[in-house]
Amino acid sequence: MASPRLLLSVLPVLFTASCGDELRNTIGERLQQRLTDSERPVAAGAELPPELISNKLSLFVDCANSTRVPLYAGFREVNAAQAAGKKARAESITPVLDEWLEPCVKAQREGPLLQPPLVELEAAAADYLAKARELAAAIGVVRASLSEKPGEGDPPPTDPNTRFAAAFTRWDDARQQLDREIDRQQASVDEQVLAEVERRSGKGLEWHARDMMRAARPYVRCLGDHDEITAKICAGLYTPFEQAHKAFMAVHDADPAAAAKVFWMSQFVASLGEYRSSADALRAGLQDNKARAGDIGEAVREYNDLVRDFAALNFAAANSPSQSPSQSPSQSPSQSPS
Repeated sequence: MASPRLLLSVLPVLFTASCGDELRNTIGERLQQRLTDSERPVAAGAELPPELISNKLSLFVDCANSTRVPLYAGFREVNAAQAAGKKARAESITPVLDEWLEPCVKAQREGPLLQPPLVELEAAAADYLAKARELAAAIGVVRASLSEKPGEGDPPPTDPNTRFAAAFTRWDDARQQLDREIDRQQASVDEQVLAEVERRSGKGLEWHARDMMRAARPYVRCLGDHDEITAKICAGLYTPFEQAHKAFMAVHDADPAAAAKVFWMSQFVASLGEYRSSADALRAGLQDNKARAGDIGEAVREYNDLVRDFAALNFAAANSPSQSPSQSPSQSPSQSPS
């Protein structure tokens, strides 16, 4: 069961955070580290709660999801500029901002501090961040070269387009390796977490929230690998999320009072609505061949906000009415998903 000290440690944050994102991120970080020193397993090889692994994994998933869209967009824009030849303009290429890589910086900074050690995943994420920075810089060099007039400045040591092509290949290799490491951990962790939550509190609100977030992941992953022309192929991957969302909302709406006792639930549900609105608009645009550049990025950003709000949920405050009828009085209420 989550420690009461968790709730006490979160309260000061409510009064000191200066904005919504800062508050959400700070709460998420506190909840991710909810096990105090006295509660952490101390025996060598002791089994850790599956939620703890899931919490750590979410940092790396956020890194991959947040950066894939802008970097692929830069790749497509540079290719279009190359095809345009002398007609290409610098403003047709969007620079990749440092802030867009911040989720990966956060994963590299905080991931190794969280249990359990996931050496291969952490190494893959560190390499991915290095290659993402390299690709972002290469995109910037191509963009800058389009602003220069012939004869201005010293010629670069490496042709910008050659540098870009090599940087993209290295980034794409690192991306695939990070995806493999995430997938290797994710499949077993999802099953373990859902089984543990069901054992602890039945298929109630927490179980359905987790199952819905699991079902949302494949569609967003697919979007990151496509553009507004080809992303229509991802449509079928949205159906499991729609079904899981319907089940989640049925449980949520069946007992609004109990749902309201879950910390951060109202913010999570609002974020869920924003993601669905964005995703539905994107799907309609793709179906009608009217999707615009940037629509995919908007949907992915809403999804990433949803993931962060999910990480801030804490089910420990929910009382017995939110428990499954099959749960015995001796079972603990659901803990935070973070």
